[in-house]
Amino acid sequence: MVSRVKILPENVAEKIAAGEVVERPASVVKELVENSIDAYAKKIFVFVKQGGFEEIRVVDDGIGMSDEEAKLAFHRHATSKIKSDEDLENITTLGFRGEALPSIAAISMVEMLTRPKDALIGTRVLIKGNKIKKIESAGCPSGTSISVRNIFFNTPARRKFLKDAHHEFGYIFGVMEKYALSRTGIHIKLVHNGRKLIDAPPADLQDRVAKLWGGDVAKNMVKIEHNGDVKLNGYVSKPFLTRKDKNRIIVFVNGRYVKNYELTQAIISGYGTLLFRDSYPYAVLMIDIPPEQVDVNVHPAKLLVKFRNKERIKKLIEKTIWNTLTSGDNIPRERIETNEEHILVSGKIKKEKQAVFEIEEGKKEKSLFDYISRARLPGYEIFGQFDDTYIIAKSTDAILIVDQHAAHERIRYERLLREIKEKKIQKLIDPFVINLGMSDYHVLLSISSHLREFGLIVDDFGDGTVVVRAIPPILKRSYIIEVIRGIIDIGPKYIERKKDDIIKLISCKGAIKAHEKLSVFEMEELLGQLLKCENPYTCPHGRPTIIQFRQEDLEKMFKRKE
Repeated sequence: MVSRVKILPENVAEKIAAGEVVERPASVVKELVENSIDAYAKKIFVFVKQGGFEEIRVVDDGIGMSDEEAKLAFHRHATSKIKSDEDLENITTLGFRGEALPSIAAISMVEMLTRPKDALIGTRVLIKGNKIKKIESAGCPSGTSISVRNIFFNTPARRKFLKDAHHEFGYIFGVMEKYALSRTGIHIKLVHNGRKLIDAPPADLQDRVAKLWGGDVAKNMVKIEHNGDVKLNGYVSKPFLTRKDKNRIIVFVNGRYVKNYELTQAIISGYGTLLFRDSYPYAVLMIDIPPEQVDVNVHPAKLLVKFRNKERIKKLIEKTIWNTLTSGDNIPRERIETNEEHILVSGKIKKEKQAVFEIEEGKKEKSLFDYISRARLPGYEIFGQFDDTYIIAKSTDAILIVDQHAAHERIRYERLLREIKEKKIQKLIDPFVINLGMSDYHVLLSISSHLREFGLIVDDFGDGTVVVRAIPPILKRSYIIEVIRGIIDIGPKYIERKKDDIIKLISCKGAIKAHEKLSVFEMEELLGQLLKCENPYTCPHGRPTIIQFRQEDLEKMFKRKE
């Protein structure tokens, strides 16, 4: 009988093993940067071409390798960090399995230049598909430079499942963003197609947050700290500063970025009732724990960890965050929403008051009866507002209660749909300049071409700054920043699937709010526009805009009829 069990050829086994470590170009960046960190580098510069498909080059000023070490580095399980199985209980480095370099070399073309600080000459190694083509002496700076070209050239099936260069670079940016947050003492630089997107010299964590996420985020974050055998350190946002996703909740365990649902939930739970529904904070949390209390060897890319006492860690996080937030000042440093328009004029900010609603303000009369007698809405009479939120009106056979915010959202939503269909835009005489953190800057530039569909023209202004040159006619300048940040929160990954969410976002910004006093003429105009909508009965989010009570409903409520 012929055996069905066979030993895989070495080249096939190497490609399979490489797939466990190298899923996409970002995996290459992660592994090489971790090696640079473990080599005590003080500078780590990453140069990427075409999202990593053409080339990834990682340059550091670390301890470098000797000629003999360079030869051994590309052998599987060759490592300087583990000597015995006891060492697995006390892992303090980021890389330790000795899989990264051979896995990368198995599916790409690699060139390494390396030299220890005390050596006069360095070593150059050329590898293609894990086959060493050349090893020779070479002049080079101290430290290590590794260039990876033509990734997945020999595994085309894997390459075709990757996204385009723009999306793949987004993953690389995410990797570098996390290292910039976790290694504040290292100069981190990321350059894509010759364009510098991260340049972060050594700084404290809050400065790094400002560099990556923007100054307005950084100044509304508070420091959290706990000392003991388990140490917590980092920053969390004040409760009013939130996002619609969890993408800015970043957790590090012993300097290693990890994905852990329970730790993320512990951070959110630490806010208790302070967070609004479906809103999530910004957070950068460093957890330092004795190595023997955590297992980092449970995932090929070392993204998952297991704790010996996870409940204790979770409770510690929740308590530390809650105590910090409830003992401090959580009032916003500056207003998040405003009815004032900010215009950039020769480097100065000029404020202009904006009308709440796009119609002429009604004249004051002596009494409400005077308004009603001059009603301009045939078949309807406006009685007034309740709680400056609900419009009370009467039709020929019913009493109407209208939610003014929901109604205005519906009106604006349908108007915006028409404007998008007709490709209407409003070019700004004074372009609107926005300074973003580098992370949001990259996200916005990656989706700027999609935004033209909604009437938003956004151009690069350099160094974390963009300029908005056109907006939908329905949008006021005073809401541009909020709309842009809301779109960034949606992110490039979902931009195609969430077009309607963007339309709803633009519609909502600038809509009449609850508890906003309106003149009767404004109420008449609002109700008249609502009744002309294709769907006047719900807002874009599905909430009702009108509730009516007919005469028979009132008679039943007052027991006049059964």
